[in-house]
Amino acid sequence: MEVVNARSALLSNFEVLNLLRELDAEHIARTKTAIRVKKEEEAAGKSSHDTHTEEISENLRTVELEAIQYLSADYQPTLHQSDEGITQLVGSLQPFGLSKSEKLQIVNLAPTEPVELYVIVEEVEDRLGSRMDDLLAVVSKSLHESAPERPNETVDVPEIKQTHGEVAVEVFEETEQETWEYDANTMEFDDMGEGAGIEGDLDLDDD
Repeated sequence: MEVVNARSALLSNFEVLNLLRELDAEHIARTKTAIRVKKEEEAAGKSSHDTHTEEISENLRTVELEAIQYLSADYQPTLHQSDEGITQLVGSLQPFGLSKSEKLQIVNLAPTEPVELYVIVEEVEDRLGSRMDDLLAVVSKSLHESAPERPNETVDVPEIKQTHGEVAVEVFEETEQETWEYDANTMEFDDMGEGAGIEGDLDLDDD
């Protein structure tokens, strides 16, 4: 197999989330159809060989559901983003002379404070200077004031498996993300000393 174009485009978190949701909805629809067809065949007295079900790796489904859960969390800006807003944001970032990777990080993180730009834009003071507030205003303008309402965040995902000639249905549920509780009595952090990171290990080459 030959890779013609290793990276044809950069995808934002919002685009990845929409793609995963589409794949999830298609998988649920195919599985429900397979279950219905099997029941109809059994009712008609026909032998079923489970030819209607597409086998999908459990690990892949787990990764997909966990990615959806993470990208749609309350603290993610994806809840306040839209296709039109991202298109407008990318176009409005052109005058600031940012690299592709910096634009992508701004779309993904949607910074609202100047301090956030220091971890996104290299040499931000020299390159942006007093225009940091203008950039933040552009980001804020691209976001919705309130997240779109979703009727039900719980998604039933039936998985069909072949078990000793019979079909077993396993249901995965996308539930609300569990919160982590901090206990000061059981955990201690020590931030003394120099960091162990490698200088330049987060640098990205621009295409």
